[in-house]
Amino acid sequence: MYNNNDYEYDDDYDYDYDDDKTTNSNSDIFSHSGRNVSSRSYTDISSRSSRYADTDEPDAGKYRPAPQRTPVNQNRTKNGGSKPAAKRKKRKKHIFLKTVAVLLCVVIVAFAAFYGYAYNLLNKIKRTELDASDLGIATTDYKGYKNIALLGIDTRQDNKTGRSDAIVILTVDKAHRKIKLTSIARDSYVSIDGHSKDKLTHAYAYGRSQLAVKTLNQNFGLEITDYVTMNFFELARVINYIGGVEIDVTEKEFKELNRIIGMTKFEGMENKKISAPGLQVLTGTQAVCYARIRKIDGDVERGNRQKTVLSAMFKAAKKLNPTKLPQLASLITEQCETSLSSSDILNLGMWAILFSPEFESLSIPNDNVKGKGQTISGVWYYTYDIDKAKKEISDFIFEKNYYSPEEVAKRKAEDEK
Repeated sequence: MYNNNDYEYDDDYDYDYDDDKTTNSNSDIFSHSGRNVSSRSYTDISSRSSRYADTDEPDAGKYRPAPQRTPVNQNRTKNGGSKPAAKRKKRKKHIFLKTVAVLLCVVIVAFAAFYGYAYNLLNKIKRTELDASDLGIATTDYKGYKNIALLGIDTRQDNKTGRSDAIVILTVDKAHRKIKLTSIARDSYVSIDGHSKDKLTHAYAYGRSQLAVKTLNQNFGLEITDYVTMNFFELARVINYIGGVEIDVTEKEFKELNRIIGMTKFEGMENKKISAPGLQVLTGTQAVCYARIRKIDGDVERGNRQKTVLSAMFKAAKKLNPTKLPQLASLITEQCETSLSSSDILNLGMWAILFSPEFESLSIPNDNVKGKGQTISGVWYYTYDIDKAKKEISDFIFEKNYYSPEEVAKRKAEDEK
């Protein structure tokens, strides 16, 4: 009995030897193994390889397929050779591309689901559109820049309408990948349409967001087209949710902060005093009280503290687990009112997440725009040169003169000496 790789050879079986065929034909029924058993010609029996011994056919039992062996090398070809490396690489490439495609689909679906959820959530924000024809805009210099008025509203029970307790202009500068925050003293002595001259903070009380935005545009030569208002006290809940904000509290601020904490009540929230000055994480109530400090240095520094809290919130939110973002959005939307559409907010949010813009800030008045407290008709105001302030804000946003990259680098080098 002779065994090749595929069949069992039976010496007693008649393989249809044909004397009429030449002996030089060299036909070999085992040609697939590369071995010649005889020079005689044999009829190919491979067509009968499907017959097994337990069948009813006459020749059953004479031959049967040998057991299939498990290939040792999966890269072997049928003829015993190895598959070309190029084909193996091509196969791996196809597998890789398919894997990437599947992952990409999963990401797109997940993003679409999140986008849809966020879009529906943002649609719940209270919206009041501004009358574009009555915003007091008299410039076209701000093309390519987006200016938004952020108004922190003091809506305690003794003040139903509320005043714009915090006034910050947020400028989105995509060309330089920056977000610029310009705070303006709430007690600034400005012209308010229909109300002569008064404190800037009163514009909101007189005509809500429409008049507040118009007053900013008319006095400071701005092109603000949208606004966002937020209940100043409810900001504490948002800060608590993101785990607090890291603030460096000075010795001077420490005493005043604890004084304000002791006299301020937050419904449903604990309000503990801090134990010492220095860099630390403030809770929502502590951070809001920190942003309200004014008596130790004035309204300008108060505005700076408000910007410090906003910047710290942004940093904390970026570190937040993505699964917590929907709830964060929900907390914010409950206390906000805006003229921005859901698409506007999502686009700005995605840009901020993707590009991690640098934050820069300016206060009005400042060292370049000197201000002073002045009592007019028995009322205390912050007075300064409004035209000079207008130019200062323009230079800051467009990075000109004192705020040009060259001048900033020069001052930085001098400070480091």
